[in-house]
Amino acid sequence: MSGRFRVLALLLTAATLQATLFDEIRFDGVAVEYLLLVAILAGHHGGPERGAVVAFFAGLLYDSVGVSLLGLHALAFTPVAATVGHLSVRLAVGARGLRILGLLVAVMSGVVAAAMIGSIFGLHPISGPALLRTAFLAAAMTALVALPTNRIVRWAVTSGLPIELDVGREESLSARRGSTLGGENR
Repeated sequence: MSGRFRVLALLLTAATLQATLFDEIRFDGVAVEYLLLVAILAGHHGGPERGAVVAFFAGLLYDSVGVSLLGLHALAFTPVAATVGHLSVRLAVGARGLRILGLLVAVMSGVVAAAMIGSIFGLHPISGPALLRTAFLAAAMTALVALPTNRIVRWAVTSGLPIELDVGREESLSARRGSTLGGENR
């Protein structure tokens, strides 16, 4: 199965789960943000470019199965996934607790960004404390389903597609190492 078909199958399955199972299971009016989770994990595993593309389509699917304006969540999910992708590439692999904290912050950022973009377009505004409480609840509930979803997203996003490397940076590191080694041999 091609990498693009894996991503398509992932997104359609995630949209179905979001619209059926996760939309029905709510705690204090807040549901799991499953498509946002898929977007964030795609940024983590696929890098900023692939993550942004997957997040854009995840946002469009979120809006098409929900009751929000078409494109609202695509505008919110894309920068969050791209940011996660950039941070994943630049930061060293940390402890598990740090990754969970990063996931919680990313989900909260996505929820807040969607609410802020929605308020720009005249949707019902949410006050600051209520928005933070909703974002925290959504992040906590979404973190509960993150572990099994992580493996599925990694399979879909990275299988069959080459991971892009910054060749210029690798060449400059090799040149510096060679000049250092050359200096030692003299």
